[in-house]
Amino acid sequence: MKKIIKLVVVASIIISLIVYGKSIFGLSGANDSIKTKVQLVKESLKKSGYTPKWVVISEKRSEKFNSLLSNSAKKSHHLCGNAIDVFIIDIDGDGNFNQKDLDIVAIHNKKVEKNNPKLKGGFGTYTSKDIAKRMIHFDTRGYSVVYNY
Repeated sequence: MKKIIKLVVVASIIISLIVYGKSIFGLSGANDSIKTKVQLVKESLKKSGYTPKWVVISEKRSEKFNSLLSNSAKKSHHLCGNAIDVFIIDIDGDGNFNQKDLDIVAIHNKKVEKNNPKLKGGFGTYTSKDIAKRMIHFDTRGYSVVYNY
């Protein structure tokens, strides 16, 4: 039953995106610094021999849409466009998602922040279980913080 509910929710989101456009739902509009950070993490992964497979699922959000999300902070960094969430499919190339994939991304996120102090920010997942564990949040708030990881 839970799988059916999840499929219905995902299908609803996809249909809404097609009907209403991606900017309303936070799939565009991130600022250059967070786009650069996520791109540098991806490049760092590739340089280390990984083939990162992820999909951007959230960038800048409207207050209305942000309020509809159960795990979203009222003062989310998505509201001002300095956050991006990605949905991890696979990082290490084994065809599966697991904690190892998160660990690899975390290492490369730290590396990017160390080499680019202006890109320091948040890193974490939205929960410690289920499908939301695959959703990684990156932001550029100015200082490093890790949560739910």
